[in-house]
Amino acid sequence: MMALSFDTFVGDVRRALNHLYDPDELRRSPLAAAFGVAGDFDAAATLQRILTDAVEALRPAADDPPQARGWRIYDALFYRYIRGFDRDVVADQLGISGRQLRREQRAALEALAQHLWLAHDLAGQPLSAPAAEPADAPAWLEDLPPERPGELQAVLRAVLELARPLARQWNVRLVGLPAEAAALAALPVPQTALRHALLSVLGVAAPRAAGGSIHLAGELLAETVAVEVVAAQAAGPLSAEERASLEVAQQLMAVVGGQLAAEAGADGFRARLTLPVLEPVHVLVVDDNADTLQLFARYAVGTRYAVTGTRAPAEALRLAEELEPDIIVLDVMMPDLDGWELLARLREHPATDRTAVIICTVLPQQALALGLGANAFLQKPVTREAFLAALDGQARD
Repeated sequence: MMALSFDTFVGDVRRALNHLYDPDELRRSPLAAAFGVAGDFDAAATLQRILTDAVEALRPAADDPPQARGWRIYDALFYRYIRGFDRDVVADQLGISGRQLRREQRAALEALAQHLWLAHDLAGQPLSAPAAEPADAPAWLEDLPPERPGELQAVLRAVLELARPLARQWNVRLVGLPAEAAALAALPVPQTALRHALLSVLGVAAPRAAGGSIHLAGELLAETVAVEVVAAQAAGPLSAEERASLEVAQQLMAVVGGQLAAEAGADGFRARLTLPVLEPVHVLVVDDNADTLQLFARYAVGTRYAVTGTRAPAEALRLAEELEPDIIVLDVMMPDLDGWELLARLREHPATDRTAVIICTVLPQQALALGLGANAFLQKPVTREAFLAALDGQARD
């Protein structure tokens, strides 16, 4: 059995909170086993009580100031999950933007998970289901490049084009998303994982659909999108070879926080790939050199990063308040207001005190940058690979 990891636990907590008032979902949650209530007749009610009590345990003292971090954590959890308000309402309630709420929620979920992790002594606890042997987790998973978003429809069209030889071999007609799924077409998804996983699934589906057709369907869920691959022809259970191919697809989905479920039998073959919708990551670049701003904007083309640049460091704080970037890339040697002073102001301002800041300068001063409050350091000249790697290191999906 593999030990329960904290990252897995955080995801389990988030999913359980999203279904806090759904007994069927709570009974199926891995948290029921982790907390030792899976066998109880009232497992769902018990798990609901554990989660709500944990949220209440994070409530700050009444005399703590309203702007205290503890209240931000508690309110983000209480209004979103206990009261069940949608994100826009919660953002209005807290007086923050939707993007800032997402950052607050991520921090709040980690704080809640940490509380539960320690309170229930989960370190070293095995996963609720048998894990694969180490040999079943291939080394290539660790070598996958950082995900870049692609529009769902474009990714599906590329996959269907790649699968044409497979379709010809088995005389299969491939049918993409129906017209009524047009609203899903432009959703940004992890294209590398989805492309490879879908090809693995089609490799299983095509022989089973010989002489028939394979249909793709899509569904938008709360924060994820599901893609279904359906072959209606009757066939037997999955073979060992087919299971191995689907396991590859499942491993790819897991890398990006997704899942794969597949079944085969008298009703045909059906696979459902669920994966997160990638939100854009907003980056503010502050550099008095216009060429640098243009270069970094070009570097970001085709990625999930939306870059806004300014040559006026004195305007940076106002822009940061207005745009609420996820990451700020900051030059040091600038006129009027240098990067070190601007970094100090960013760290003192409540709107940017937790925003990731990357110092980017020709000076070899990484230790100084980190010591003064930066999250990361880039030394000029900067390649595209180094720029995107630095952003990847600070982005939180």
